[in-house]
Amino acid sequence: MILSNYEPKRVFHHFEAISQIPRGSGNEKAVSDYIAAFAKNLGLKHIQDSYHNLIIFKAGTTGYENSPPVILQGHLDMVCEKNAHIVHDFLVDPIKLYVDGDYIRAKGTTLGADNGIAVAYCMALLEATDIAHPPLEVVLTSDEEAGMSGAKNLDFSLLKARKMVNLDSGRAGAFVAGSAAGTTAEYELPVKWEAPGAYTSTYALTVSGLHGGHSGGDIHLERGNAIRILAIMLNEISKKAEIRISKVGGGMKVNAIPREAWAHIAIDPTHKACVLEAFEAYKPVMKSFFRVADADLELELKPADPAKKVLTGPCGKNLIASLLLLPNGVQSMSRDIEKLTAASSNIGVLETFEETIKISCMPRGASNEHTLQVEDKISALADLAGAKYSFLQRSPAWAFNPDSGILKAFTSYYEKTHGDKPMVTAIHGGLECGIFSEELPGIDIVSFGPNMHDLHTPEERLSISSTDETWVFLCGALGEMK
Repeated sequence: MILSNYEPKRVFHHFEAISQIPRGSGNEKAVSDYIAAFAKNLGLKHIQDSYHNLIIFKAGTTGYENSPPVILQGHLDMVCEKNAHIVHDFLVDPIKLYVDGDYIRAKGTTLGADNGIAVAYCMALLEATDIAHPPLEVVLTSDEEAGMSGAKNLDFSLLKARKMVNLDSGRAGAFVAGSAAGTTAEYELPVKWEAPGAYTSTYALTVSGLHGGHSGGDIHLERGNAIRILAIMLNEISKKAEIRISKVGGGMKVNAIPREAWAHIAIDPTHKACVLEAFEAYKPVMKSFFRVADADLELELKPADPAKKVLTGPCGKNLIASLLLLPNGVQSMSRDIEKLTAASSNIGVLETFEETIKISCMPRGASNEHTLQVEDKISALADLAGAKYSFLQRSPAWAFNPDSGILKAFTSYYEKTHGDKPMVTAIHGGLECGIFSEELPGIDIVSFGPNMHDLHTPEERLSISSTDETWVFLCGALGEMK
């Protein structure tokens, strides 16, 4: 075991164990079964539903038997992203962990600390015999990262608690009291194909080397979006010479800022010099533009196999225009919380099909209205471009509540144990707290967690020392909840 010598030992034991079980969104059955068996072996009442959600009940410890119950909540699934050169099948391969100083990382893939560390905390608390706590209702949901279908289909009548600790935040010393609404937008552009004709030379245009990141938590950093950069480069080249697009692609997950994108373009061989000149002229412009946010941006244009068919000229122009005009990045900033994004959208995945080119985006907003305003931009553009659009997997906002009772209790305990005030904030990422607040009227929620960085990318890492500090705080805070 790689993590066996690190504290808290049982937390890291469980984290390493579940890292051996593939658990991408939609593939949670094995990890859900594993934890259900764990609960059964402990003699704990547990409920596992058809969505692979788990609710595990543990009685309060001595002196806490009649205390109000508390929900501990996290999600089972993880975002599956990897570097292009890494051979890894997320359906069958375990996450390969390694320690880098104070951080746990994965070899070329996402780590899954989002939200595996919450699962590990909960498992350690469920098995513990020496930690004082009120009755616990541990809720571990499925499919959080791909639409929150687990939480949306949870039987909330099984829950009696009206206080909840969500463990899906990633900044030590900060308590979250609000999160964004979100949706998945699918923009499908009908396409027409034709023979290449005079466009007999084909080139592959690739965008790579970008940092990527969480489409909510990192969107304000203005990192490069590979799909948008691809569109910019296609547009610049097309200003100098007629091109035909034969296929495009990019991104892996709608909730991750895409790090790579590509297009195959066919040109008239007599225009080769103009195309190469346009590419080479604008390449340094792009690299300079992203020199701070994405210094490793790579742009490449090289010969490819001849295209068998290409988009018609108007279809290609429509595609480039759509990619340039779809809302991407920060759309507005919060007036309530300094430096917090209020509305955004991420162009996350670009796919070529026989009859359509599909562009998947994720609008987010501090309120449902913020999100709807971004959706309106997408639908208006779709109407102009003749594209079809749909909005799927909507998740509600968790309204910022600085007057939360559980927030004040945890803040007070933090001040007592740390000697300073924690940050109280909201986040632009989506948390399942919005669904819980809608389904359980009057529920009082706080969210926190250890330091995690670069979520939804292969650079994801989890601080060992912060994990220990957060564990000590969580155990102590639960002991205060009589």
